[in-house]
Amino acid sequence: MSMRSVTLAQARIIIDQALSAPRSSPDRRLAVAVCDAGGHLLAFEREGGAPPLLGHIAQAKAQTCIAYGKSTADLMDMAEQWPVWFEGISRVSMERMGLPLIATRGGVFIRDTDGSVMGAVGVAGEAGEYDEANAIAGIRSAGLAADAD
Repeated sequence: MSMRSVTLAQARIIIDQALSAPRSSPDRRLAVAVCDAGGHLLAFEREGGAPPLLGHIAQAKAQTCIAYGKSTADLMDMAEQWPVWFEGISRVSMERMGLPLIATRGGVFIRDTDGSVMGAVGVAGEAGEYDEANAIAGIRSAGLAADAD
């Protein structure tokens, strides 16, 4: 199993593609964050006109994947099924790591051809299904595999 991390060049491709992917309406503005396999921010971009909070949400989505080992879509399903459990792990994550866990679509793992985690992408600013689709489009455009592959 490799411990290869996403590169800055790959992160730039991911961000460019995620920002050019389809949106629900032309007035939606996005933020995209790419973290390496250790959960450290590697690259980030927030479009002009996007609320500043979106950048923090995008980064938290990517870091949630790495910190908990699940995509944010998987965590969303788990939070809906076991809300008390999710409240507990969210509190531990915030108190011990300073990281709010995000349980909504848009945080997706970046994997190599072996399926090993190379990092994660977080997209914020759209409806969750668009955030997730834009993250996956970005990952694939860099020649890497996303959770859905």
